[in-house]
Amino acid sequence: MSFDEPQASPAPSIDPAEAGEIAADLFGLTASAIALDGWSDANFRLVTDDGDFSLKIANPAERAAVVEMQQLAIEHAVAVDPRLPVPRPIRTRDGSLVESVEIDGRTCAVRLVTFLGGTTIPSGFSTPLLRSRLGTQSARLDLALHDFRHPEQDREFLWDIVQMAGIRAHTHHLADDRSEFVSSWLERFYDEIEPRLTGLPRQVIHSDFNSENVLVDPDDPESITGVIDFADVIRSPRIIEPAVAAAYQCFGADDPGVVVAELIGAYHSVSPLHGAEIGLVPDLVMARLVQSITIGAWHADLHPNNREYLLLNSEPAWKALVELSRLGTDVIRTAVRDACAAVG
Repeated sequence: MSFDEPQASPAPSIDPAEAGEIAADLFGLTASAIALDGWSDANFRLVTDDGDFSLKIANPAERAAVVEMQQLAIEHAVAVDPRLPVPRPIRTRDGSLVESVEIDGRTCAVRLVTFLGGTTIPSGFSTPLLRSRLGTQSARLDLALHDFRHPEQDREFLWDIVQMAGIRAHTHHLADDRSEFVSSWLERFYDEIEPRLTGLPRQVIHSDFNSENVLVDPDDPESITGVIDFADVIRSPRIIEPAVAAAYQCFGADDPGVVVAELIGAYHSVSPLHGAEIGLVPDLVMARLVQSITIGAWHADLHPNNREYLLLNSEPAWKALVELSRLGTDVIRTAVRDACAAVG
């Protein structure tokens, strides 16, 4: 399967009533289904008398084995650290973690997890306490996943920063000034940064601690109630985990260097990082922002009916990327090193 296939394939077309029928057939649930947003899958909240659940009907280009890996990763993490605020996988009537359904002649993998309460992090909201909790929470999850293995862990995946080469073919979806900036940045990344990723500690990571995948208490947005959406699980350098989380916390920040340093320092306090990992943080933060604006623009052109959701992060990501570039990697790197040294 090429990088582009899962990205280009349209999401399954299914309404809430059909989702409810699938829940009944496969999981024995009597539920009222509510459609949720998503990039390339069909997602639903299932409301039942026994609690709420989250049903994901995967893009037909996504292999069932990859969806199974996501479910098994959660089960593994919870077995290691039962207090992790992640959804719990629910097996089908016959005990399977993943089933398949036919939708418009296409086979789609189906999975179910418990629905976690809370709201997503408000757009542009970031405080030192929230950043600290994001850092420690992502570190705890990585520690719990440290020994997890699966045959699909090294799959081709465009959102993996190590595999970013595929987005070069899609920079033309950006406005001219952005396309030129991103193309130039990508050349530097592959000349100077990508070779330095070799040899860094690798493991399976969540790899997408963005604000839409972290739930907080609506009355206390600094209190994390859940980490959801394991669709990007992959084996990659572990430093990518906190770097990705830090990238989204830079949205609207007056001093993104401080934002990055605080979050990475919190991660380091739970799961100590090596000097080579710390040194790459500024570039990896910017790498995720480059991915976000480029893949977002590409997807918006592919799927105009979902354009608003797909471009949700484009403007704040672009502004953060420009500000981080203005600040300079040396300044950010020094701030990160100081923050890590301060926590030991």
